[in-house]
Amino acid sequence: MPGILKLVQIACNLIGFICIKVSWSWISAIFYNILYWSANIITLFLLITYTIHFVEKFNKWPWHKLECFYCAIVVLTYFGCSIFAATLGESVGYAVMFFGLCAMIAYGFDGYLKYKGWKKGTPPQ
Repeated sequence: MPGILKLVQIACNLIGFICIKVSWSWISAIFYNILYWSANIITLFLLITYTIHFVEKFNKWPWHKLECFYCAIVVLTYFGCSIFAATLGESVGYAVMFFGLCAMIAYGFDGYLKYKGWKKGTPPQ
């Protein structure tokens, strides 16, 4: 489930990035670009670390806690960027808002799963 969520997060990031590149608003595009690149790099890193079982080798690190806080930060920044993109008033802004909402749901659910795993004390993988 976490791997599927990470793929959904990457897809929503990419589609939202393509939509914001189509728009004419450069201020909204700057904020969304920063969010897109930082979220995609970290999410891809996490996906690769889980895929090659890097997490199992470093199981002393608080992976659940770190990823829970990361997801919370990304959800809050996507909330702000999606609202800002919706104020463009164009159909592109609404599309960016929709894919930002989808990304917020994916990151929020992933953060919730990480929070539950953190409180239960389960291993990260």
